[in-house]
Amino acid sequence: MSEAVAGMPQRSSLWCPRLALFALALVAVALLLHRFFGMPTPVLLNVLAVGLVLALAAVLLGALGTLGVWRTGRSGGARILLGTTVGAAMLAVPVSAGFLARAYPALNDVTTDSANPPEYRTIAALRTGTANSAVYPASQFADLQKAAHPDLLPLDINRPPAETFDLVVDVLKGMQMTVVAEEPPSDDNPAGRAEAVDRSLVLGFYDDVAIRVRPIGDPADPNSRVDLRSSSRYGRADFGANAQRMRDMMREIVARLEATVPAIGDVPSANKRTLKPGRTSDREKADGRTSRGDARPDARRAPERKAPPP
Repeated sequence: MSEAVAGMPQRSSLWCPRLALFALALVAVALLLHRFFGMPTPVLLNVLAVGLVLALAAVLLGALGTLGVWRTGRSGGARILLGTTVGAAMLAVPVSAGFLARAYPALNDVTTDSANPPEYRTIAALRTGTANSAVYPASQFADLQKAAHPDLLPLDINRPPAETFDLVVDVLKGMQMTVVAEEPPSDDNPAGRAEAVDRSLVLGFYDDVAIRVRPIGDPADPNSRVDLRSSSRYGRADFGANAQRMRDMMREIVARLEATVPAIGDVPSANKRTLKPGRTSDREKADGRTSRGDARPDARRAPERKAPPP
């Protein structure tokens, strides 16, 4: 082989880094557009698939280029190394995620009431196409959730439904969720319900939340039962994110209840009712504490519906 031919770079060594860097840029731009500029999640998933295919092609070209460099002595080894490294790093992300998912139950929808979970109504219109169904798959998930997350139980609170509903909705807003529907308890509909949308911090995937507050106990002076539901709009597994979100919500609800405990020595005024939270799931099991709250609000929030996010 002539010296001129030996010095020529292989065609695979030229395309290997080009494909790898293009795939990396494509994925990075798509993630930014999805997180900050409203790119639809199905479009993002398609772009990610294209980017991974390009990364795989770059790795294969790198393997062919390495073989060619070894056999012919042509230049291009540095470019092949760059492209192969970038492509392999991109492919390592879904591969490692697949191994990590094996450590979690195959759940993407969890609730405190698997027999009768809070419904998605407003959010159901957003769960179309390739999105997960708005209907809770009890036959698939109920037993699996019970085994994996036995601590996810309803909250029984010794406060009136209207007051409890206001507190829980404030918790959703305080956790930076977008509340898209509110139906406070009323005489015609004693069970209040709300729906909210949360987003993952880095990738901005949409997760949906539903709550239900219904009266229990004495019909003349009812307490409240709070049921929660959290689910991923896309994806088969959630890596435990929905269960953790529900635990965070329960913890925040309990914290809000405990924050209203009167100071020692204070005597509630005649126009206030002494109220205490009831069972509070794993928080109460840990310390068994109870707390007191303020009186029932003088006015109830009117039913409110908000347009869902795009």
